[in-house]
Amino acid sequence: MKLIRSNPFSLNRVSDFDEWFRHPFSSLPSLSSFISNLGEVFPGMTGDKLAVDVHEDKDNYFASFEVPGVKKEDVKIELNNGLLTVTAEKRAKDGEKESSFSMTRSVSVPDGVNAEAISAKLTDGILSVTLPKQERSKPRTIALN
Repeated sequence: MKLIRSNPFSLNRVSDFDEWFRHPFSSLPSLSSFISNLGEVFPGMTGDKLAVDVHEDKDNYFASFEVPGVKKEDVKIELNNGLLTVTAEKRAKDGEKESSFSMTRSVSVPDGVNAEAISAKLTDGILSVTLPKQERSKPRTIALN
């Protein structure tokens, strides 16, 4: 049996720390796997969910949904138990072959929305839903005596 001496601190050995400095991104996923997972990161890029932007001012809540290539009659908007749900169905016809898929997105609606006055419009692939606040839910200023 032959014994070989080794020195763990020799200059020929590369430590894990040095290896990380030489290849800092080696533990990250490749670009192709990143691009294939974009649908999970950005829901608007998938076929089953709609991208949405929600904001408010002092009188209304606003929700804007991206529904590219969808006709007005293929959009369904529901408000049920504080949940605004938008479903859009996109149909394509290629010769005799017809295909369709639906996209859905639900957004929680805060208490104090006047459900009877909700309005929506579809312009250039953007569905804008306006949810007016009820009078009692609007903030008011109280003067000090």
